[in-house]
Amino acid sequence: MQKFRSWLASLHFRLIVGFTLVLVVSLLGVSLYVHYAAEREIERFQQEVERARAERIQQVVNQYYENNDDLSGIGPALEQAKWLYNWNIEVTDAEGKPIALVSGKKIVPESPARQRTAPPFDKLQNPPLGPDDRKKVGDGRRFGRHTYKLQDRDKKDVASISMGPADIPGVVPEPPMSRLLATLDTSLLWTGIAAGIVGIALVSLLSRRALLSIGVLRGAARTFGGGQYSHRVPKMGPHEIGELGETFNSMADDIQRAERQRLNLMADVAHELRTPLSNIQGYVEAMKDGVISPSDETLESVHQQVLQLNHLVEDVKLLSLLDAGALRLNFERAAVGDVLNRSVRGFMAKAHSKEMRLTTDIDEDIPPVRMDTARILQVVDNLLENAVRHTPQGGVVTVRAGTLSTDEVFVAVEDTGEGIPDDVIATVFDRFRRADPSRARTTGGAGLGLAIAKNLVEAHGGTIEAKSSPSGGAIFRFTIPTDQERTPPH
Repeated sequence: MQKFRSWLASLHFRLIVGFTLVLVVSLLGVSLYVHYAAEREIERFQQEVERARAERIQQVVNQYYENNDDLSGIGPALEQAKWLYNWNIEVTDAEGKPIALVSGKKIVPESPARQRTAPPFDKLQNPPLGPDDRKKVGDGRRFGRHTYKLQDRDKKDVASISMGPADIPGVVPEPPMSRLLATLDTSLLWTGIAAGIVGIALVSLLSRRALLSIGVLRGAARTFGGGQYSHRVPKMGPHEIGELGETFNSMADDIQRAERQRLNLMADVAHELRTPLSNIQGYVEAMKDGVISPSDETLESVHQQVLQLNHLVEDVKLLSLLDAGALRLNFERAAVGDVLNRSVRGFMAKAHSKEMRLTTDIDEDIPPVRMDTARILQVVDNLLENAVRHTPQGGVVTVRAGTLSTDEVFVAVEDTGEGIPDDVIATVFDRFRRADPSRARTTGGAGLGLAIAKNLVEAHGGTIEAKSSPSGGAIFRFTIPTDQERTPPH
């Protein structure tokens, strides 16, 4: 019983009910239209049949009058119409006196001899037929009676002929046309029932096959929601369900990748925090045990570890704000050259310690840019930090800047270091990504600088890219628009 109730609430049942309602409405509409059209055609056909019969009787009367110049003996000729058409026919003279009556009984007129009022004529002039006393379809009689005047060449009335259907005893009645309409309605009913059964069976089968694929997707979603991120659905074909399956697999790949990155991020953060904390713990325990004395040199080492720890925490916090779109940027118009020169001056001492040359190539006609100068300075600092770290002693680091168009400027940091391997370029801006993990700890980088630079540039509505220089070394290049009103809010 519970299974049946579940089926009643299922999409399969609702599809069947919906299709059934559409089918019933469609069949009902078609049936009503066919019934109406058939009824109209039957009416038209009965009109034509009765009009043709009336015209034939009219021809008999006309021909008899032409041949005999009198209608007194026309009764036997009209008697045949009674048996053929089941009609009664009444012929009266111009004064309304009966000449002949053909119906259930025969009336013999009182010496209705007619004097010829004009010589025989070639064509009788009669008014057109017109129906009167119409009856509704269903009893087999479309018209009540037909009446026309017989006139001579001088357009004088000779006689009046009135005719119409009648139930004459002894005459086999014609089957009513309404029987045909009833047969048609019955046929439409059984055809509709058969079409409904076949249609419901087909939609049940087809919808069941389609819903099987949806069931597979539903099961996969439940499995995936349970933590099995490696679960995928099989290929389901080129139709919409197949596209939905491909979208699910693509989404699953992204979620699995994000989960893997999350786990790696947690491991990397824990490792980066562990290193300075372990150093601080070691210094403190050594001073506590009297192994070393709290000299200025020792305290400076501890202070450097605390600064490194604080820098890492701030970087992680900044990335979380960028991911959430909650970082507020303080835009102002400033000269790009001033920001770059300020950053370069900050790295001069480190460059001299490695006997490196730090140069600039900045166009003088760069227009002022509306930007957050502190964040763009942070971007350039991170790129210079990366360049100085990976450039050997005696190398060169160059900072370039110029305009790409009237509304966009570029900044590039080039070095003569080891360059970027081809398999690393696509992921060089990932968090905690290091081109050489074995050397990363000794060089002091946590692997967040390039990720922060990328997010800050994109927050300004710009783009950033990395590539290896043909002459050796790496090139990091980013662009930002001059007018930040075009950038999305952050």
